[in-house]
Amino acid sequence: MGKEKVTIKDIAKRAGVSIATVSHVINRTRYVSPELEKKVRDIIEETGYSEKVARKEKKLKIGRNSTVVGVFPNLASALFCDIIAVLKRRINQYGYQFVVATTEDNLQEEKQLLDSFLIDKTVAGILYVPVSDVAENYKNLIASGMPFVCMERNILGKGIDSVVFEDRTALYKGTSYLLECGHKNLLFLREKSESTTKEERTRGYLEALKKININENDASIVDVDLSMEEDGCQQCIQRALKRVMPTAVIAGGNRLTLHLLKAMRNMGVRCPDDLSVVGFGDEKWMELMDPPLTTLERDVEDLSVRAARMLFEKMQTGRVVTANGYAEIRLNIRKSVKMLDNGPFGDTAVPPDWIVLSREERKRLRNGHYRVAISFHYTGTAWAELHEKGIRDELERYGIDVISVTDAHFDSALQNAQLEGILLQKPDAVIAVPTDDAKTAEKFQELSKVSKLVFISNVPENIGKNSYVACVSVNEWENGTNAGRMIGEYFQGCEKGEVGFIIHGATFYGTRARDMAAEKILKDNYPNVEIVTSRGFGQIENAGQVCRDMILSHPEIQALYVSWDRPALLAIQALKALGREDIAVFTTDLDHEIAGYMEAGIVKGMSTQRPYEQGQAAALVAAKSLVGDAVPKYVGVQPYIVEAKELRRAWKEIFHESMPGNLYGTPDKLGIR
Repeated sequence: MGKEKVTIKDIAKRAGVSIATVSHVINRTRYVSPELEKKVRDIIEETGYSEKVARKEKKLKIGRNSTVVGVFPNLASALFCDIIAVLKRRINQYGYQFVVATTEDNLQEEKQLLDSFLIDKTVAGILYVPVSDVAENYKNLIASGMPFVCMERNILGKGIDSVVFEDRTALYKGTSYLLECGHKNLLFLREKSESTTKEERTRGYLEALKKININENDASIVDVDLSMEEDGCQQCIQRALKRVMPTAVIAGGNRLTLHLLKAMRNMGVRCPDDLSVVGFGDEKWMELMDPPLTTLERDVEDLSVRAARMLFEKMQTGRVVTANGYAEIRLNIRKSVKMLDNGPFGDTAVPPDWIVLSREERKRLRNGHYRVAISFHYTGTAWAELHEKGIRDELERYGIDVISVTDAHFDSALQNAQLEGILLQKPDAVIAVPTDDAKTAEKFQELSKVSKLVFISNVPENIGKNSYVACVSVNEWENGTNAGRMIGEYFQGCEKGEVGFIIHGATFYGTRARDMAAEKILKDNYPNVEIVTSRGFGQIENAGQVCRDMILSHPEIQALYVSWDRPALLAIQALKALGREDIAVFTTDLDHEIAGYMEAGIVKGMSTQRPYEQGQAAALVAAKSLVGDAVPKYVGVQPYIVEAKELRRAWKEIFHESMPGNLYGTPDKLGIR
């Protein structure tokens, strides 16, 4: 039987079926059992009739009337709308029309839609997000021979092609980030559904918890039925927040993220002060929030392009050439997660607004004629001025006098002498920044017997918990983590980044925690970044020479971490002298001159304390201690991330005034060419 002479009648005769059955197999116009369909298709291939069928289908399918159908659960999700936009462009490029249908996540409605598409001769292929992951629910589609590719969700079964997001990896990343920030009491919000997406995200969440030995049975997970009215979804979330009382929540979907934020607003819960949040999806409004939301962002373009390519491979060749794919989900770190910190004695940091003075306590303070002395490690900078202003403004509210302010110029012997003078004044409280943990300890111990001590940033060695009121600090672990993460992001997409660390290297709790955190985040999360060398400067005046020696020994260094702004300024001067302004600098603490270097492009990023707020917090703690005992041992003020593109906004947040039009003149005056 020659290939050219074979007719549909011949195929039917050889298969022992009617001509109509053969027609239904070829045109997919009616259901035919898989066994019988296989028999007919085998004969079509053996006789060469498949070439005629292919020519006919190509003529039918390509052109203005041929379509690819996209089947989605709903159009309320921004994710599905974004996927549709990309698919429409892509499919139109292939010369096909793109038609969208929705199932409302209803299995019966989905079945009716799919069955109608299987008998529609103009439908060339289907891209869809399945309602269920059970292959039995899709036996007609699987048996039909219609080219189809699953997106975002999958059907569990052999030979079913799909492109999904790296959901397990994403939830593992997001949960691990919260754990790294010190959160242990987490809540995972997930959509109530039967899908592989839900299961993969749950696995990622549980794997991250397992890493720090949190048992699966102790994991807090709440399912939210998104088919409910908006109020019902938010009430479900509010009940979960009240029951679990988490410090952080990770949302397993973009609609869940929106419901969570609305629920928090209605409860008066602030982000991140009261509750840290990692959202899902990345709609534009998320980065415009206050604070900008940390999110797991899906690469919609990648998923959509992969799915379209796989479908057209099946339509043209009968099989997928490209392996089943995974589209990336990135963790975008912004400002909606607060890093929990522990003080020198392991005390959990509490925010300043947890300290409240009653009306009676305020009255006692105003009638008490209390006196406070301030002992600074150094003054004469805008930074120290803000510390002092914050202290004075807060104390003035309660009628407390500041009787003296001393400046030790980073000299421990001088600070000890100044503390002797303060001791003679017998103030009711002393607010102090120690210059040296060990060398000032004895004098502070002596002072603690006559005055209440409030430390900023650090507690000297051998000072027992009962010898001081509290320590007020920026969250130094978060401060260093922010700086380290900015370095890692700076080298994103690079095969290798080489970094030098110029650390304090002194026994000072705050800077030690900061430097360790910066190093840890790079080693744990950025394998392409190598810390080439790490050197301590001890005294600030040594920082320039340390930098010079480091760069001469390791000219391959591309970026520097410097513990804070004053030594960073000396390091920058050394870089300029060496002609190495190409090296990016990352540091902590915003001030006038370092901001000028950020404007000039040498400083690429910094994490900064909030000196005014720290001063206010220290004064509030001191005031509370004079009239009450309920004072937390460690008060943490959240740091602020500063990048060049938001420098002016950051300046206003930190200094409470607009940034000068020109900090230090032109880059020429800064010595930058």
